Parts: sequence; structure tokens; C-alpha cells
Amino acid sequence: MPLGSKAVEIPWPTSSFPGAVTQESAGRIINIYAEPLGDKSPSPVAWHRSPGLTLYASTALHGYRGGLLVVNLAYEVFAEDAATPNVVTVDAAGTVSALIGVLAGLKGVQIARNNASPPNVIAVDLDNGAYQLDTGTVTAYTSGGVLPQPKSICYQDGYLFFGIADRRVFATGINTIVINALTFISVQAKSSDILQRLIPFGGLLFIFCSSSTEVWQDTAQPAPGFPYSRLVVLEYGLLQENAIAGYEDGFSILMWVAQDYGVWQLQPGSFQPTKISPPDLDRLIQSAFLAGLAFDARAYITSGRKFWVLSCSRWSWEFNTATNKWNERASRDGLTSVLGRVRSIFGHPGFGKWLTGDIQSGNLLFTDETNYTENGIAILARMESAPVEDFPNRMRIARADFSFVTGVGRATNSLVMTVTGAVAGTGGVVRLTVNNTAGMIEGDTLLVADVNGTTEANGAFTSHIVDATHVELLNSIFLNAYISGGTATDITAPVNMQNPVVSISCSRDDGITFGNPWIRNLGQQARSKTRIKVLNAGLSGPAGVIWRWDMSDPVYLGFFGAKQSSELREN
Repeated sequence: MPLGSKAVEIPWPTSSFPGAVTQESAGRIINIYAEPLGDKSPSPVAWHRSPGLTLYASTALHGYRGGLLVVNLAYEVFAEDAATPNVVTVDAAGTVSALIGVLAGLKGVQIARNNASPPNVIAVDLDNGAYQLDTGTVTAYTSGGVLPQPKSICYQDGYLFFGIADRRVFATGINTIVINALTFISVQAKSSDILQRLIPFGGLLFIFCSSSTEVWQDTAQPAPGFPYSRLVVLEYGLLQENAIAGYEDGFSILMWVAQDYGVWQLQPGSFQPTKISPPDLDRLIQSAFLAGLAFDARAYITSGRKFWVLSCSRWSWEFNTATNKWNERASRDGLTSVLGRVRSIFGHPGFGKWLTGDIQSGNLLFTDETNYTENGIAILARMESAPVEDFPNRMRIARADFSFVTGVGRATNSLVMTVTGAVAGTGGVVRLTVNNTAGMIEGDTLLVADVNGTTEANGAFTSHIVDATHVELLNSIFLNAYISGGTATDITAPVNMQNPVVSISCSRDDGITFGNPWIRNLGQQARSKTRIKVLNAGLSGPAGVIWRWDMSDPVYLGFFGAKQSSELREN
């Protein structure tokens, strides 16, 4: 048998390693995560597309800064813009129910509530202090002049805690917003520390500073004494105020960027943080921080898996807590092919979902593993292999075989929604209730048919997406009450869901350039193929060959590896 005739496995990464320079890359995974199949060692691996983002609520605002679910309403804060109200409430149906006032600032906010009846809700902006949100408007909060301007807030054991830039921490009484001027402590572990953030985690109060973290526990000190006492000091602080997440209800794995530019993780009940970031990410964090960029971290759960995402304006990386692997995240800039940071920013759990803001709009989105787009924009999934080094230089690559789940295309390329209601919408237009607007893009043309009662909805209309289950028909006029029935078909030329393809290319110069791609069809439903093949792929280079594949069609994606051979015959 000729040298190299045996099929050689192409080394695909399970965690992204782009390297300090392209020539050092050990493979990249973008908008994909790896999972083991079975419990064998080593077990086979499947790579899946990262979850999409589905519209939850639409606003005319911009610059999402954070939110919090309080009983049956979510308080959501956007960027300050002149005197325009930028704090809204959203209900379980995704309806923006009120614009309640102006909260100064442009940076991410921290919001906390207590267990008063009704709850008091306080938001803190890093630069502008505290504001009360639960009174039907937004009012500055100083507790009668007792509280200095805070830069952080959290809730624990009935108390609201406020962190001050001068390293003091104030506490309210239990389930009240009244503060005694003497009920405070000062962070003392390190004289050079700058107070960054207060975080409730594992029943304890974590006071994150720039180079250390003080952990305090409830010891029920009598008033006016501070109710907590210091328990332990951790040697890892917080690099930037919003570079932390995972303390949210239901997630409970704390992760943050420390002063060494690494990402650290802490499990409940432990005081031993573990570093989880690879050198590639450490270098990126350091470069971004020294360039003055702002970080934002968010956590979410999908299908029982917990993910933690760190972003700046240049990039986004995501950590899978089930596998301890990293992947990169990137979003298209609108409908262009330009990839930037992931479009989601900040967020919180609410209404059985993980809500998040959108840097490309004023929308609230939610993480949705059943949606293969980001608010209607297809997600580009990309993998790059490490170099195939055990294949002889200058030998012909007669074939390469890629194992994908095939037969994933829809039987039809149309997006058909079921209509279950119709009412008057914005400006008197027809607003339809449908089963799901995921996959639509703002301005798509809808062909509505078979609506009984509101017959004026039948026909073709330009659409406006209201939220995940409502769409408005522009230039229509609501006249008649809805009775029953109806379908709404998105007839705008959609991204390819019926005949999805994968684009495969290779590089012979250490990933600096990639050749023209081979386009391979993944097949429609009931048209499954067993393997995707590339024949006569040229000669192997002196540093081996790096393979890349891209897929952006919004259908299910499953990948199981690939191999290359110098023989055309399958082996």
C-alpha cells in the first residue's frame, strides 16, 4: 500500500485555540460547541451549532444596560438619550407595558430588589449612583441623604448592600430602603484596592475589589451595627465591574476576570477559585483592557447546559461549564458578511427564559436552541482544524470525508405561521398573534390567508415584528373582530432552509489563506446521505493542511469529524 494511503484523521479542536499568530493555531470553533458522545475514553465527539436568539420584546430604544425580573414584570434599562424615558417594564407575554422614566448613564447597570411588599427596586449606574424604580417613575435614591453615591448594589438575607467608591459598604434594614448612617464597614484587606462590585453568592456577600475579594457572612449584628462579618479574603480581584456573571438565580457558578487577565471560577461553598481561561484568551483580555475597552459578561442555560460569555467590542468567547471547553462567538453585522462580537449583551433569567439585550437594536431577545438564527439573521458556524501533520508533504489528497448529520433541510423553504388571534395594533393596523416569529426578519412580506372575522388581514403585507408571538401588518386597518383560523406565510426570499449547504476549504500556508471552497449539499428531509466528500483536493503542504468548513443555513447542525486519504477509494 502506498505511503499515506491509509485515511488520516483530521484533528478538530474541542476548544478554540487560535494561537498568538495564525501559524500557531491549533484549531478554532466559532458559534459551535463540542460535546462528548457516550462515556468511552476517549469518547467520540459531536459538534453542534450554538443556540440562536429569538425576539422577546421590541422597543424603540437602544443601548441595553441590564434588567431584573421582579414578581411578574421585568425592569429593563437602556441608554440615556436626552430626556427620553429609557426604563421600561416588560410582562410575560413580551409586551412593553410602560416607559417609567430616565435613568442617567450609558454603562451597564446593577439592579436589586428586596422582599418588601411590594418589593423595593433599586438600580445603580456606575457613574451616576442609585435610582428607585418601583414607584411608577425613576427617582434618585440617597436614603434621605445618608447614602453617598454608590457604584454597586446587591441583595442578600433581606438587606440591600451598597458599595461606595471609597471602599465603604452600607446596608439597609431588613426589607426596607432605610439606611442608618452608622451601618457600614470599610474594606481593609489591601490598602491599594479599589472597590469594584458587590455579588451575593452561595449565601455569602462577596466584595470584589481590584486585587482581592473579601467574603462576608451574616452574623446578625444588632443595629446600628453592620449585619455581616468578614469570613475570608481571596487573592483574586475583579478587573472591571461588568466582567463577572454566573451568580444569577439558577446558574450558581461564579466566573469573573481577575487582575491577572485570566478568567476564574468559583463553585458554591468553596473558597478556592480555579483558573479556566487558556493563554489565547488571556492575551486577548489583556490587549482589550490596555486599549481601554469595556467588558460585559453574561450567563445563560439551554437544554440543561450552562454557558458563560465574555465580550468586548472586538470579540466574544464562551465557556461550557459541562465540558470545561471554550468556543468563540461572533455575529453578523446586520445582513453583511462582517463578523463582530456576539450581538447579545448583559441579561438575566425571566419568565422561564434567559433574556438578553441586542447591540444591533432596541430588542430584548432570549436564548433559543430551537432557533438557528439571531433575530432572523443566520448564524455562521465555522470550524478550523489543526494542521494535518502526519500526512506526507507533496502527496496528493485524493479525498477527504466529512461526517455531518445530513437530511437536515426543510421539506419546504417557506416559513408558515399559525394565526390564533388579531387585534388593533400600533396606529390601528392589524396585529396578528402567531405561534412563533422566529426565522422572520423585520420588513419581510407576509401572505395571510384564511383568517375569519378579521378578513381585512387576508392578503400580502409588509410586516413589523412586535415580539416572539405577535406581528403587525403595515398599511392595514383593523376593522373586524377575530373569529378563527388563518395562516401567515413569510414569502420573502429566505435564507436557505430547504437545501442547506456546507462550504469546505483548505489552507497550505498555516491558515494564512484558504483556497476556493467546495460547496456540498447536506440534503433535504428524507434525502439523507452518509458522508460529505471532497475529491482531488490538491497536494499536502510542508506544514500540513488546515481544513475549514462554514455553514450559515438556519437548520440543525451536527458534525462528527473528518479524515483525508491519498486514495480515491473509500477506506
